[in-house]
Amino acid sequence: MRRSLLATLGIGALAATLVIVLQKSGILLRPESAILNWLFPGGPPHDGLGPGNYLLVVGLGLATAWTMLQIAELHRRVGLLLLLLAEIVAAAFVLSLGGIVFQPLPGLLVALLATLFATLFAAATGFTESGRRRHAAAAVFKGRLARAAITRLMENDQADLSAPQTREVTIVFCEIANQADLIDDLPPAECARLTHDFIAAASELFLREGGYLHGADGEGIHAVFGYPLPAPNHAVAAARAALLFRDRMAVLAYKQPDSLGKVDLRVGISSGPVVATVPEAAVSRDVVISGAPIELARRFAVANKVYGSRILLGPRAFSEAGAEIVARPIDFLRSGEAHERLEIYELLALTAEASAEEINCRDRFWTGLVYFRERRWKEAFAEFNRARRSDVAFDEPLQWYLRRLEPLILQMVTEPTPVADPLGPL
Repeated sequence: MRRSLLATLGIGALAATLVIVLQKSGILLRPESAILNWLFPGGPPHDGLGPGNYLLVVGLGLATAWTMLQIAELHRRVGLLLLLLAEIVAAAFVLSLGGIVFQPLPGLLVALLATLFATLFAAATGFTESGRRRHAAAAVFKGRLARAAITRLMENDQADLSAPQTREVTIVFCEIANQADLIDDLPPAECARLTHDFIAAASELFLREGGYLHGADGEGIHAVFGYPLPAPNHAVAAARAALLFRDRMAVLAYKQPDSLGKVDLRVGISSGPVVATVPEAAVSRDVVISGAPIELARRFAVANKVYGSRILLGPRAFSEAGAEIVARPIDFLRSGEAHERLEIYELLALTAEASAEEINCRDRFWTGLVYFRERRWKEAFAEFNRARRSDVAFDEPLQWYLRRLEPLILQMVTEPTPVADPLGPL
């Protein structure tokens, strides 16, 4: 932002100064007179630029410089410039119909000069080492990062992503859990179209929410929060995006029951350190990211089918998001380390948007799970039943626990001997 502001001030001031100097020197007097004679046949005498027109020239120079510096493509700059020139001429003509003198020439010149200087500045900075890094970063993330985020990345003087770096990020993995069934049941063209629609919907939402699309294909959607631009609240941003995508898919499923309505969406969220780099020698300049959160996010997404949940997140993401999310513990998954288990949580809502009933039922479920792990089957069964929500017809994770408790309660009635824990970590 600071770099763009300084460039805007410099370019806008230079363009405006040149136009005012040309005006005061009398060089523009003849063409200005010709324009006024065209607008006002036998019209009023021209007394030069007034104070208001000076301010107009300076303001137009700054506005044009700022706008042109935000646009990377040359053809878009040219198109915008032509539109601006046409608007200035049209404004002069419309005002002349009301007998108001507006000299368009200074405005036309300052717009041309500001655009020229902005284009030259962008080209010149592209020849420097830092400029090449910034433009290379923009090329790598085009279509995978929102345009505003790419602009901020290019303004970052440390945008050299070729050097490996460790980042704290949150990975969101979305998959079509019933992809194999869809391939068996649908014609290839229809299945491909459904996958394309799913990718398009996910890409649009995650880009809008500030994520980086690391992968988007038939295997699923990998969205990264916290890279390439650091984000202190990346876990909360990822949770918000996942919830929005879940709700968005529910709407699309209702509107398109024969296509996206057939998708069984499952989402996994995992936070932690990753190593990221963009190898300069790579032909495609793909971003290489490695780290446990990538595989864990996929595992959490797959584990949803066991419990009937939609969005599962790991302990690191749960801790990072803190009190800003409403989540409940579900179970333990075995990690890659021997004798180590990861507790997974079901993401329910954002705290700011959760109802009192939703939070109360979450607390009841949590208490029931504590009783369950302590093998206090009766207390667990009672708390799980109190955790039912009036606005949810069928709570699959809750039913998953109740189904396992029912035979235990029955066995306690008929056989008062201790019974074993029916569950083990996956």
